[in-house]
Amino acid sequence: MPLSISRAVKMLNSVGLEFSIEELATKLGVSLKTAKRYAVELVKMGLVVEKGSGRFAVSDKGLLLLEGGSVKGRLVGNGEAYVFTDEKGTPVILKVNSIEKLLIVVKHGLVPEEVLKLHLEKGYLVKWVSEQFGARLLAKQLANVKTVESFVKLLEEYLSA
Repeated sequence: MPLSISRAVKMLNSVGLEFSIEELATKLGVSLKTAKRYAVELVKMGLVVEKGSGRFAVSDKGLLLLEGGSVKGRLVGNGEAYVFTDEKGTPVILKVNSIEKLLIVVKHGLVPEEVLKLHLEKGYLVKWVSEQFGARLLAKQLANVKTVESFVKLLEEYLSA
């Protein structure tokens, strides 16, 4: 049975950014055979890469999911909440105080697509995500997003752990 994303991220949280099969087995309290199977599955999922000499390292995708797990559920205060504005500076009537709420607002079209694109192009959302949540890997990925669909897909994957 394949590993779920959340289980895989929990494993990575327990072993660190680089590990061997033996370290994985010890940290998880499983046999070497089971640890090897987990390592193969983590590689298939793209969450770790094999470095050679029996060592594995967390991949960029794995790092993004680890960061997402640490940011998930975190809220910012009312003064730090994100407010979308149109090109004239008129606020859209809602405040975003979490990454989860940002996903909901965009996914359900509560912010017009052109407003979202403007905020992405200007780097406002990227800066907010990085500064308010310390989500630097997510911010880096958001800087390259061009469509609402890719924005939603990125945030859904980010929050999947």
